[in-house]
Amino acid sequence: MVLLILAVVWALFLVPQVLRARAEKTPADSIGAFRAQLSVLERTGPVTNPVRPSMAVPVYRPAGVATREQIRRRRQNILFGLLGAMAFTLFVGLVVPAFFAVHLVLDVLFAGYCALLVRARQLAEEREMKVRYLPGRMLTHAEPSLLLSRSGS
Repeated sequence: MVLLILAVVWALFLVPQVLRARAEKTPADSIGAFRAQLSVLERTGPVTNPVRPSMAVPVYRPAGVATREQIRRRRQNILFGLLGAMAFTLFVGLVVPAFFAVHLVLDVLFAGYCALLVRARQLAEEREMKVRYLPGRMLTHAEPSLLLSRSGS
């Protein structure tokens, strides 16, 4: 009789907690939490790293961060804009000599911008030389159960 009363008390205590946990869909153990986090990561859709296309390294970019291609286009547009302005002020400077001062200012800006581009490229090359990827096979599209079975105990 005492065991039956104890079982009823435990059932009254445990059943509401289990039902609440299932309703909230929060896993009760660390493996379940890991699976839930993995499913969230799978839905976000990783972007592969453009530096090393042979390795599928997921890169998650926050909103508002430009890609390398966008940065390259923006720098190219600035460069051609400066060249166009330099050519325009040179031709106008032939007619109105006061525009030669504007042309000289644009020449200095162009030289400074080219120096900044060279410095940025040197920094990028230096960064690429220093970054080393770990050897081994990347698990990019493995099932969560496979990931758990390969992780050990």
